[in-house]
Amino acid sequence: MLRLLVLEGNSLDGRRRWAEVAGATPSESYAAVLRALAPDAAIDIATPADADARLPQPIEAYQGIVITGSTLNIYQREPESLRQIELVRAVFTQGVPMFGSCWGLQLASVAAGGEVSLNPAGREVGFARKIALTEAGRDHPMHAARGAVFDAPAIHSDIVTRLPPDATVTARNAMSEVQAAEIRSGRGRFWGVQYHPEFSLQDVAWVLRRIGQPLVEEGFFAAPAELERYAADLAILHHDRARRDILWRLGLDQDVANDGMRQTEISNWIASLARG
Repeated sequence: MLRLLVLEGNSLDGRRRWAEVAGATPSESYAAVLRALAPDAAIDIATPADADARLPQPIEAYQGIVITGSTLNIYQREPESLRQIELVRAVFTQGVPMFGSCWGLQLASVAAGGEVSLNPAGREVGFARKIALTEAGRDHPMHAARGAVFDAPAIHSDIVTRLPPDATVTARNAMSEVQAAEIRSGRGRFWGVQYHPEFSLQDVAWVLRRIGQPLVEEGFFAAPAELERYAADLAILHHDRARRDILWRLGLDQDVANDGMRQTEISNWIASLARG
Protein backbone atom coordinates (compact mmCIF):
# COMPACT_ATOMS: atom_id res chain seq x y z
CA MET A 1 0.00 0.00 0.00
CA LEU A 2 1.27 3.44 -0.94
CA ARG A 3 1.57 5.97 1.85
CA LEU A 4 1.48 9.49 0.46
CA LEU A 5 1.91 12.89 2.11
CA VAL A 6 0.31 16.09 0.81
CA LEU A 7 2.18 19.25 1.80
CA GLU A 8 -0.13 22.26 1.95
CA GLY A 9 1.64 25.27 0.44
CA ASN A 10 -0.50 27.95 2.06
CA SER A 11 -0.30 29.73 5.37
CA LEU A 12 -3.22 29.42 7.80
CA ASP A 13 -4.76 32.61 6.41
CA GLY A 14 -4.43 31.38 2.83
CA ARG A 15 -6.03 28.05 3.73
CA ARG A 16 -8.94 29.78 5.40
CA ARG A 17 -9.56 32.09 2.44
CA TRP A 18 -9.57 29.18 -0.01
CA ALA A 19 -11.80 27.01 2.21
CA GLU A 20 -14.33 29.85 2.45
CA VAL A 21 -14.74 29.71 -1.32
CA ALA A 22 -14.20 26.02 -2.11
CA GLY A 23 -15.34 24.34 1.09
CA ALA A 24 -11.97 22.60 1.52
CA THR A 25 -8.32 23.59 1.69
CA PRO A 26 -6.06 22.98 -1.35
CA SER A 27 -4.41 20.04 0.43
CA GLU A 28 -7.77 18.47 1.23
CA SER A 29 -8.88 18.84 -2.39
CA TYR A 30 -5.57 17.45 -3.66
CA ALA A 31 -5.86 14.49 -1.27
CA ALA A 32 -9.32 13.77 -2.69
CA VAL A 33 -7.89 13.64 -6.21
CA LEU A 34 -5.14 11.27 -5.06
CA ARG A 35 -7.69 9.01 -3.36
CA ALA A 36 -9.70 8.84 -6.58
CA LEU A 37 -6.59 7.89 -8.57
CA ALA A 38 -5.14 5.55 -5.93
CA PRO A 39 -8.05 4.23 -3.83
CA ASP A 40 -5.85 1.91 -1.76
CA ALA A 41 -3.32 4.60 -0.79
CA ALA A 42 -3.02 5.99 2.73
CA ILE A 43 -2.83 9.77 2.50
CA ASP A 44 -1.71 12.23 5.17
CA ILE A 45 -1.73 16.04 5.11
CA ALA A 46 0.79 18.44 6.65
CA THR A 47 0.92 22.25 6.84
CA PRO A 48 4.65 23.10 6.80
CA ALA A 49 4.08 26.86 6.47
CA ASP A 50 2.98 26.88 10.14
CA ALA A 51 5.59 27.53 12.81
CA ASP A 52 4.32 24.64 14.95
CA ALA A 53 3.83 22.18 12.06
CA ARG A 54 4.81 18.53 12.47
CA LEU A 55 4.72 15.75 9.91
CA PRO A 56 2.28 12.94 10.75
CA GLN A 57 5.07 10.42 10.05
CA PRO A 58 8.84 10.71 9.41
CA ILE A 59 9.73 11.61 5.81
CA GLU A 60 11.08 8.14 5.12
CA ALA A 61 7.71 6.57 6.01
CA TYR A 62 6.24 7.87 2.74
CA GLN A 63 6.58 6.46 -0.76
CA GLY A 64 5.67 9.82 -2.30
CA ILE A 65 5.08 13.45 -1.36
CA VAL A 66 2.84 15.96 -3.18
CA ILE A 67 3.06 19.76 -2.89
CA THR A 68 0.02 21.96 -3.55
CA GLY A 69 -0.22 25.44 -4.96
CA SER A 70 0.02 28.53 -2.75
CA THR A 71 -0.73 32.24 -2.62
CA LEU A 72 2.75 32.87 -1.21
CA ASN A 73 5.56 34.44 -3.28
CA ILE A 74 8.76 32.56 -2.62
CA TYR A 75 11.05 35.51 -3.43
CA GLN A 76 9.53 37.41 -0.48
CA ARG A 77 11.42 34.96 1.77
CA GLU A 78 8.73 35.02 4.44
CA PRO A 79 9.06 32.54 7.32
CA GLU A 80 6.14 30.55 5.89
CA SER A 81 8.13 30.04 2.69
CA LEU A 82 11.52 29.45 4.30
CA ARG A 83 10.15 26.64 6.45
CA GLN A 84 8.87 24.89 3.33
CA ILE A 85 12.17 25.32 1.48
CA GLU A 86 14.01 23.60 4.33
CA LEU A 87 11.51 20.74 4.42
CA VAL A 88 11.78 20.11 0.67
CA ARG A 89 15.57 20.10 0.96
CA ALA A 90 15.21 17.44 3.64
CA VAL A 91 12.94 15.40 1.37
CA PHE A 92 15.50 15.63 -1.44
CA THR A 93 18.15 14.39 1.01
CA GLN A 94 15.98 11.46 2.07
CA GLY A 95 15.24 10.54 -1.54
CA VAL A 96 11.45 10.34 -1.33
CA PRO A 97 9.91 11.07 -4.78
CA MET A 98 7.92 14.31 -5.00
CA PHE A 99 5.31 15.82 -7.29
CA GLY A 100 4.19 19.44 -7.22
CA SER A 101 1.78 21.82 -8.92
CA CYS A 102 2.53 25.52 -9.44
CA TRP A 103 3.99 26.54 -6.05
CA GLY A 104 5.28 22.99 -5.75
CA LEU A 105 7.43 23.40 -8.87
CA GLN A 106 8.66 26.79 -7.68
CA LEU A 107 9.43 25.48 -4.20
CA ALA A 108 11.38 22.47 -5.44
CA SER A 109 13.31 24.67 -7.89
CA VAL A 110 14.44 27.06 -5.15
CA ALA A 111 15.18 24.24 -2.68
CA ALA A 112 17.50 22.68 -5.28
CA GLY A 113 19.29 25.95 -6.11
CA GLY A 114 17.11 27.69 -8.70
CA GLU A 115 15.27 31.00 -8.67
CA VAL A 116 11.68 32.19 -8.97
CA SER A 117 10.50 35.70 -9.90
CA LEU A 118 7.40 37.63 -10.86
CA ASN A 119 6.53 36.87 -14.48
CA PRO A 120 7.20 39.98 -16.63
CA ALA A 121 4.56 38.70 -19.07
CA GLY A 122 1.92 39.02 -16.36
CA ARG A 123 -0.54 36.62 -14.83
CA GLU A 124 -1.52 33.30 -16.41
CA VAL A 125 -5.10 32.73 -15.36
CA GLY A 126 -7.85 30.20 -15.98
CA PHE A 127 -5.99 27.99 -18.42
CA ALA A 128 -2.41 27.75 -19.64
CA ARG A 129 -2.75 27.60 -23.40
CA LYS A 130 -0.68 25.74 -25.98
CA ILE A 131 1.65 24.03 -23.55
CA ALA A 132 4.16 22.20 -25.73
CA LEU A 133 6.22 19.21 -24.68
CA THR A 134 9.95 19.60 -25.22
CA GLU A 135 11.98 16.87 -26.89
CA ALA A 136 12.80 15.52 -23.42
CA GLY A 137 9.16 15.86 -22.38
CA ARG A 138 7.86 13.79 -25.28
CA ASP A 139 9.82 10.83 -23.92
CA HIS A 140 9.31 11.56 -20.23
CA PRO A 141 7.05 9.20 -18.26
CA MET A 142 5.47 12.16 -16.46
CA HIS A 143 3.71 13.10 -19.71
CA ALA A 144 2.87 9.63 -21.02
CA ALA A 145 -0.37 9.77 -23.04
CA ARG A 146 -0.25 13.58 -23.31
CA GLY A 147 -0.56 15.20 -26.70
CA ALA A 148 2.38 17.20 -27.99
CA VAL A 149 0.42 20.42 -27.31
CA PHE A 150 -2.34 20.84 -24.72
CA ASP A 151 -4.10 23.26 -22.36
CA ALA A 152 -4.35 22.92 -18.59
CA PRO A 153 -5.89 24.77 -15.61
CA ALA A 154 -3.51 27.45 -14.34
CA ILE A 155 -3.32 30.45 -12.04
CA HIS A 156 0.01 32.10 -11.22
CA SER A 157 1.96 35.33 -11.42
CA ASP A 158 5.39 33.83 -10.62
CA ILE A 159 7.61 31.59 -12.73
CA VAL A 160 10.87 29.67 -12.46
CA THR A 161 13.48 32.04 -13.91
CA ARG A 162 16.60 29.99 -13.21
CA LEU A 163 16.63 26.23 -13.07
CA PRO A 164 18.64 24.33 -10.45
CA PRO A 165 21.75 22.44 -11.67
CA ASP A 166 20.19 19.03 -12.35
CA ALA A 167 16.88 19.89 -13.98
CA THR A 168 15.18 19.00 -17.25
CA VAL A 169 12.42 21.14 -18.75
CA THR A 170 9.69 18.91 -20.16
CA ALA A 171 7.09 21.48 -21.23
CA ARG A 172 6.84 25.20 -21.99
CA ASN A 173 4.53 27.78 -23.54
CA ALA A 174 4.52 31.46 -24.46
CA MET A 175 3.93 32.50 -20.83
CA SER A 176 6.65 30.41 -19.22
CA GLU A 177 9.76 28.60 -20.40
CA VAL A 178 9.26 26.16 -17.51
CA GLN A 179 5.73 24.74 -17.56
CA ALA A 180 6.96 21.34 -16.40
CA ALA A 181 10.27 19.90 -15.26
CA GLU A 182 12.08 17.06 -13.55
CA ILE A 183 14.50 18.12 -10.81
CA ARG A 184 17.07 15.91 -9.14
CA SER A 185 18.88 16.89 -5.96
CA GLY A 186 20.61 14.77 -3.33
CA ARG A 187 19.04 11.34 -3.53
CA GLY A 188 15.70 12.77 -4.59
CA ARG A 189 13.61 13.16 -7.72
CA PHE A 190 10.88 15.74 -8.26
CA TRP A 191 8.34 15.91 -11.06
CA GLY A 192 6.41 19.15 -11.26
CA VAL A 193 4.21 21.38 -13.38
CA GLN A 194 3.46 25.10 -13.34
CA TYR A 195 -0.20 24.36 -14.11
CA HIS A 196 -2.79 22.60 -11.93
CA PRO A 197 -3.73 19.12 -13.16
CA GLU A 198 -5.52 18.58 -9.83
CA PHE A 199 -7.97 21.45 -10.44
CA SER A 200 -11.51 20.67 -11.55
CA LEU A 201 -13.41 23.10 -13.74
CA GLN A 202 -15.28 24.12 -10.61
CA ASP A 203 -11.97 24.91 -8.93
CA VAL A 204 -11.06 27.24 -11.81
CA ALA A 205 -14.43 28.99 -11.44
CA TRP A 206 -13.79 29.46 -7.72
CA VAL A 207 -10.31 30.88 -8.39
CA LEU A 208 -11.66 33.44 -10.85
CA ARG A 209 -14.38 34.56 -8.47
CA ARG A 210 -11.95 34.75 -5.54
CA ILE A 211 -9.57 37.02 -7.46
CA GLY A 212 -12.43 39.05 -8.88
CA GLN A 213 -11.94 42.73 -9.71
CA PRO A 214 -8.15 42.57 -10.33
CA LEU A 215 -8.85 40.34 -13.33
CA VAL A 216 -11.05 43.07 -14.77
CA GLU A 217 -8.39 45.69 -14.08
CA GLU A 218 -5.75 43.52 -15.78
CA GLY A 219 -7.89 43.21 -18.90
CA PHE A 220 -8.93 39.56 -18.73
CA PHE A 221 -12.60 40.60 -18.56
CA ALA A 222 -14.25 43.82 -19.71
CA ALA A 223 -16.56 43.91 -16.69
CA PRO A 224 -17.39 41.88 -13.54
CA ALA A 225 -20.47 40.50 -15.29
CA GLU A 226 -18.27 38.91 -17.95
CA LEU A 227 -16.11 37.30 -15.30
CA GLU A 228 -19.20 35.92 -13.59
CA ARG A 229 -20.55 34.49 -16.85
CA TYR A 230 -17.21 32.81 -17.58
CA ALA A 231 -17.10 31.31 -14.08
CA ALA A 232 -20.74 30.23 -14.31
CA ASP A 233 -20.04 28.50 -17.64
CA LEU A 234 -17.16 26.57 -16.05
CA ALA A 235 -19.36 25.52 -13.12
CA ILE A 236 -22.06 24.26 -15.52
CA LEU A 237 -19.46 22.41 -17.59
CA HIS A 238 -18.07 20.82 -14.43
CA HIS A 239 -21.42 19.05 -13.98
CA ASP A 240 -22.27 18.53 -17.65
CA ARG A 241 -19.27 17.77 -19.88
CA ALA A 242 -21.57 17.31 -22.87
CA ARG A 243 -22.18 21.06 -23.14
CA ARG A 244 -20.57 21.47 -26.54
CA ASP A 245 -21.71 25.09 -26.67
CA ILE A 246 -19.70 25.99 -23.56
CA LEU A 247 -16.65 24.01 -24.68
CA TRP A 248 -16.75 25.88 -27.98
CA ARG A 249 -17.35 29.29 -26.41
CA LEU A 250 -14.48 28.91 -23.95
CA GLY A 251 -12.15 27.26 -26.46
CA LEU A 252 -11.68 24.12 -24.36
CA ASP A 253 -10.96 20.57 -25.49
CA GLN A 254 -10.91 17.18 -23.82
CA ASP A 255 -7.40 17.75 -22.42
CA VAL A 256 -9.22 20.02 -19.94
CA ALA A 257 -12.79 18.66 -19.88
CA ASN A 258 -11.86 15.00 -19.41
CA ASP A 259 -10.76 14.25 -15.82
CA GLY A 260 -8.37 11.49 -16.79
CA MET A 261 -6.63 13.57 -19.45
CA ARG A 262 -6.46 16.65 -17.22
CA GLN A 263 -4.87 14.66 -14.38
CA THR A 264 -2.37 12.86 -16.64
CA GLU A 265 0.82 13.93 -14.84
CA ILE A 266 -0.50 13.01 -11.40
CA SER A 267 -1.65 9.55 -12.46
CA ASN A 268 1.66 8.95 -14.25
CA TRP A 269 3.56 9.94 -11.11
CA ILE A 270 1.48 7.54 -8.99
CA ALA A 271 2.16 4.79 -11.54
CA SER A 272 5.90 5.50 -11.26
CA LEU A 273 5.70 4.98 -7.48
CA ALA A 274 3.92 1.67 -7.96
CA ARG A 275 6.73 0.58 -10.28
CA GLY A 276 9.27 1.54 -7.62
